[in-house]
Amino acid sequence: MNSDLEQKLWNAGLGDEPYTQQIWYEIIDVLLDDFQKLIGQDFERDSTIYLDTTMINLPSFVRWIWSSETKKSPLSTVWSAVMGGDIMSNEDGEDVFHVSLTLFMFDANSKKRLHLKTGESVLNFFFEKQSDGHGYWRSFGWCDDEWGEWESVKYE
Repeated sequence: MNSDLEQKLWNAGLGDEPYTQQIWYEIIDVLLDDFQKLIGQDFERDSTIYLDTTMINLPSFVRWIWSSETKKSPLSTVWSAVMGGDIMSNEDGEDVFHVSLTLFMFDANSKKRLHLKTGESVLNFFFEKQSDGHGYWRSFGWCDDEWGEWESVKYE
């Protein structure tokens, strides 16, 4: 990730002036470029980015992405995901910018949502700042939809 944009990400909400829409869009695109490198496949990006900078110290964003169409076979899957970012308190009580991506898998033919037999229905990823000061995507694998907020997500 571009180190200037990465520093802006980690410092989001700390200054007296909010970032411009253009700076946020660049940060969001670079985060998605990094995610694309992680998964090793192309995907589509929603043209709409939900960005809230009305409160200088609490900026947030949301953007949807989905897999590119592939040749369908009985084993093909497709997916959609939502990436969001906002200020959260870490375990030390410090406010830090937090970026997560929640991914939903579907059967490519029926568009039926896939989940594990044990109920886990989302794949979670987080962009986390490491001890070297740089952020990296980390997968938490299959997870529960704890609050049921994603139960209605469909692949269209």
